[in-house]
Amino acid sequence: MLFVNPESKVNPDVPNLALAYAATHYNVKVIDQNTMPFPKDRFMDIETNVLGISVRSVTYTESKRIASEYKKRYPNAEIKSISGFLDVQCCYPFVQLNKRLEYNEPFSDKYPFPNYELFDSFPIFKENWQNGNWRYSIMTSLGCPYQCMFCVSRNRKWLHRSAENCAEELKIAKEKWGIRSFQIIDDCFNVNKDRLFRFCELVKPLKMNWLCTNGVRADRFDKDMAEAMYKSGCTTISMGVESTDTDVLKAVKKGETIEQIEKAVKIAKKYFDLVNCYFVIGLPQSTYEKDLDSVRWVIKNRVNGHFSYYAPFDQGTQYNDMFYGEGAKPKSDVYPKELQEKIYRMTVSMRTDPEMSLVSRIKGRIALIVRFDTLHLPSHLLKEAVRFLKRKLVKLL
Repeated sequence: MLFVNPESKVNPDVPNLALAYAATHYNVKVIDQNTMPFPKDRFMDIETNVLGISVRSVTYTESKRIASEYKKRYPNAEIKSISGFLDVQCCYPFVQLNKRLEYNEPFSDKYPFPNYELFDSFPIFKENWQNGNWRYSIMTSLGCPYQCMFCVSRNRKWLHRSAENCAEELKIAKEKWGIRSFQIIDDCFNVNKDRLFRFCELVKPLKMNWLCTNGVRADRFDKDMAEAMYKSGCTTISMGVESTDTDVLKAVKKGETIEQIEKAVKIAKKYFDLVNCYFVIGLPQSTYEKDLDSVRWVIKNRVNGHFSYYAPFDQGTQYNDMFYGEGAKPKSDVYPKELQEKIYRMTVSMRTDPEMSLVSRIKGRIALIVRFDTLHLPSHLLKEAVRFLKRKLVKLL
């Protein structure tokens, strides 16, 4: 067998975890065209009886092309879609193209630690893990008990690994591959408070800084959690806000109030270098002014705003559509698409990813600050500079 991870142009620094677990289970080599796009189609030089393709909604057309081209050259090869319990990554669900090659072990401590050495892109990952440019990605739990209607993770039973099992994976990855930091990409990291505390206790001796990338649930977040995460090395935390409008939050069944979110953000800002807040443009009940209010809220509260377009997954899989990043386009009809694009263009420059240079960071904020909070422009810029220098110092150490 041979596995292929098609190029998606989304998160090349994050390995395809579903594919990594399947490859580890079957002990199969992976041609990773997302992290290492060139040489293009290098899998065509390898003949195998079964070609497994990790088909995601965003790579559907590319996956069909790969399957067709490979079948032309190797008519006897069987083409299969790789499927498993981990079938969602970065908002883009995995879909079936051909027969499935399944790995459906329920997510638990029974999962093997992913062997990234099976990826032909592994040297790239290892180099960037060791120099601190990229963070090792780990999923400690899967699913979310909440019913936010815009989310592909709704209606997925919350399953988890033990804190001990997760800490052991990180310990081995540090010893074996020299990782210097990591990021948790759970759907909702703080579902179980005791488990969170135990995890923080176990990873603290590893002395690595880490990010809670996908985030925590604001109404479950408190000072005790923040303190435990901070003391264990967490520098960045993320929360899904979606919208600052009460009617929109009710319409999407968020189950939180803006007051609860603001309380959690206030706590987080006391402990972490970066507080990321995720928003969705064009949600049901939203308007241009309501989404613009979300932008104002981000500037007022001095957090990092990450805005993406509403993906109506309840209307079926949105093949090949990008909801954030290069090529992203609005799908919602709740208000004119050109106004949704205006919000998106306005906020793309505000996204403050850790790898951004100080100049890019300042440029990204200045237009919005001038528009919404001119009075506090100097303090905004000073805060961005301090954040940047602190991260550079952590990387040097």
